[in-house]
Amino acid sequence: MNSKLLKVLLASILFISMLIPISIDSVDAASVNTKKSRVTYTLKDSAGKKYTVYVIPTSEKKAKASYDSNDGWSSVWAGANPGDTLYKGNYKLYLKKSGSKSVVYTGIQLKDYTYNASRKMIYSIPSKYKGQPDLLIVAETESSNYEYGMIHYVYKGKFKIAKSGFDYTLRPQNIGKNSFRITGYNNANGKWYTRDYKLNLSSGNLMETQLLVKRYNDMNKFIKSWRKDWK
Repeated sequence: MNSKLLKVLLASILFISMLIPISIDSVDAASVNTKKSRVTYTLKDSAGKKYTVYVIPTSEKKAKASYDSNDGWSSVWAGANPGDTLYKGNYKLYLKKSGSKSVVYTGIQLKDYTYNASRKMIYSIPSKYKGQPDLLIVAETESSNYEYGMIHYVYKGKFKIAKSGFDYTLRPQNIGKNSFRITGYNNANGKWYTRDYKLNLSSGNLMETQLLVKRYNDMNKFIKSWRKDWK
């Protein structure tokens, strides 16, 4: 085969390949059964456009939290009360824009993740302000006092993870556009640490803007007064 014919052949192959869109995401999504989604939420981006997020297991096991469990993950501890419904496995997150037929793999995975369904450890914070997206929080129990929640949101059609998350005793409140408040209890000194944050949607940076440290005489009253913004 002469060099001229080879060049023509290679050019033809390149042109044909450009006409056939091939992506790992679309191939992966084609085999996805969204009915198997462990957690499903509808989120809005900052423009008010709706997206559905699916948390789909690639491997998973289920158990009820018990003192008699032989597995550490399904034992009763700070992260699980007796009888709580637990799932443990590997999960992939998929995104579907409202009105679209395609489901896109976001590239985000939860590996060896224990989901306490009874405590709703994956939850949303619906936006209260125009120009702000809804948040999806994927939380884990850190101790008897604290959860840590990774922040996810839709930005310019993509599913993003903030560079840091919320560390709290009581779940976040939405107090302003892209502004949030959390509070955490320190049982060593009996004080509550209430922090305000601003989320930069473009960079994913979460910046602390204010800290209030206070001891409450009636702690139960303070807890009951904390506004529930999550779903």
